[in-house]
Amino acid sequence: MTAAIPKEAPSIELHPAQSEIFRALFIDKVCRHAVCIASRGFGKSVLAAACAIKAIEELSKMPASTPNRNVALIAPTHSQATDIYYPLIAYQFGVLGYCTKSSRREGTFWFGPEVLLKIWSAEASERMRGTGQYFVVNDEFASWELPGSNQQEAWESTIQPCLDTRWPGIGRSLTISTPKGMDYLYDMFQNELRDPDWKSYHYDYTCSPYLNPKAIEQNKLILDPLKFAREYEASFEDSGARVFYTFDRKKHIDDVIPEFEEGEVVHAAIDFNVGVMATVLFALRGNQIHILDEKRGDRDTHELAKWLKDRYAKHKIIAYPDPTGRSRKSSAAVGQTDFSILQSHGITVLARKKSPPIIDSVSAVNRKLLNAREQTEIYIKSDCINTIRSLERTVWMERNPETAQIDKSAGDEHFTDALRYAVEYLFPVGAGGTRVSYNPRRLI
Repeated sequence: MTAAIPKEAPSIELHPAQSEIFRALFIDKVCRHAVCIASRGFGKSVLAAACAIKAIEELSKMPASTPNRNVALIAPTHSQATDIYYPLIAYQFGVLGYCTKSSRREGTFWFGPEVLLKIWSAEASERMRGTGQYFVVNDEFASWELPGSNQQEAWESTIQPCLDTRWPGIGRSLTISTPKGMDYLYDMFQNELRDPDWKSYHYDYTCSPYLNPKAIEQNKLILDPLKFAREYEASFEDSGARVFYTFDRKKHIDDVIPEFEEGEVVHAAIDFNVGVMATVLFALRGNQIHILDEKRGDRDTHELAKWLKDRYAKHKIIAYPDPTGRSRKSSAAVGQTDFSILQSHGITVLARKKSPPIIDSVSAVNRKLLNAREQTEIYIKSDCINTIRSLERTVWMERNPETAQIDKSAGDEHFTDALRYAVEYLFPVGAGGTRVSYNPRRLI
């Protein structure tokens, strides 16, 4: 496909994979937000520039009175914005031949007084806040380094509002990157499953015509499998440090499993953490765990207990909380603990006398996710997004080979911490995974 740009500029031929995304955004308009996961050599910069210029063409045809006729192309760093994208747009695409003014230092092209294409660096993207953007490119999104922030905050608090508040239902975006593990880019890639405005594309090195096949074969010998998978197969493989490595969305997410049936026991796995109070709600059906609901954000144990009783008023509730809640004082009346607060609301509490070894509780969950017979015994509703994200993102601490310690720096572990307590209690490793029958008298 030839990228449609003003006739004064040279035409740029897009290869078939690039053309597929260009067509989806600007010709067939089948989506508003495209996420492209591509390997090295795909030509991500050329596609990004072609899309940005096509958006400028559309804006230039609108009445002069139309406000917020802006296009943003966000590169990971300032040097990439000025040293890669500016020359690409100015010279290879020939934009200097028809824009009214440009500035390499500012990374900006003006097309008349009211139409603007600006190349931003990711660290400066916060300054976009409050502007109106017709089209935005997030280039190499997985590589953005944002002091005091992250990719999710940048997209949800700054970039997406620039599109949706000034161009509601019209503003579009292209997020294009080589992946770096199951991070927020992975979440964006999954958005098409629940939002028709999103569409995702995946292209490995076989779709990259700029790569030398001999060099690919050589790199297979040089690179470790995980790095090759990321760079050339555009795989979301991470560093190998995933705690719950048996979790697979294709196997474990199932919206066919029924909701809680009338009178069915509601099991609540809880991680006490003020302001988070991560809670995973599931049904026990034979040897299977069906995760049907979740809750986060309660201020304290009282608030969570009240929510549980209100939401599941017609059900018996059994909680499997963090064992430290046996003695830990909640922000409640003197003498009350997290356990006693749950019990005061009529919730049965089952927990070990002390926290089990991390290795044991992790093994218990991994085994229920996938056992040696390739059987899956945990299924999750797709709208339990916090639990799913926690299963994918919880990782081991690196450079700490002597002990098994979960990395808590990103705050991804709360829901899997909750799940570990429950699964280990019910299906302990020491019992060979045999389910432990619960007895209300065997409390704490």
